[in-house]
Amino acid sequence: MNELIAHNKNLPDTMQDLSRFVLFGREKYNSIRAEIRAIEKLQLAEEVRNQKRQEAQMLAEALLDAEVRLGELFRQIPKASNQYKSAVNNDVNGTNKKEVLVNLGFSQMQANRLETLADNPDLVECVKAEARESDGFPTRARILKLAANNNKQSNENIGEIEEYDKFLDLRVNMYKKLGKIIELIDEFEITPHNMDALRDNFDAVLRIDEEINYINEAIDKLNRIKSELWKGKDI
Repeated sequence: MNELIAHNKNLPDTMQDLSRFVLFGREKYNSIRAEIRAIEKLQLAEEVRNQKRQEAQMLAEALLDAEVRLGELFRQIPKASNQYKSAVNNDVNGTNKKEVLVNLGFSQMQANRLETLADNPDLVECVKAEARESDGFPTRARILKLAANNNKQSNENIGEIEEYDKFLDLRVNMYKKLGKIIELIDEFEITPHNMDALRDNFDAVLRIDEEINYINEAIDKLNRIKSELWKGKDI
């Protein structure tokens, strides 16, 4: 037990030793937690309970530090080939990341969780400090939950930015469309010559009536646009 806690400030160097430390340490931690529950159930001496709680707290922190370091090493392993041989992991057998993890005793999901810890060292320290203040135990589950919440918030922020960008694009497009309409109307000169040319383009009275209906609809739409713009002016 004391040997495990001593690793809190002096973690193993290799991936193999770190893996053994984490796997064995987790079993030891669960065992101590079971002892604490038994002590509390049997209402044994408070001093014994406090001693066990302190051991569990120290071991929990040591394990989190080791898991962060292990997650960092897992990140360095390519998903394929044997190019990961290095000073810190040349004691590991396997031809790809999946095989390496299996040989170390970890699944891909477990490795992903440790890599998440490695990506969030600030959250790890925050949860450790939080547990000390509340006389609780820092847990991996708590860190992973906070990391997931942060990621969700980040995605929401990205979504808001994208929506705002779309709004800006829409605003520019609407401005350009309205400007084009006004420009075309402004370019249309109402002269006897132009109007005669326009009338000659219609084949019959019905066609003229149809065009007049289109013009009335356009006028109605322009009036609605003008009304909405005036509303905005008053805000």
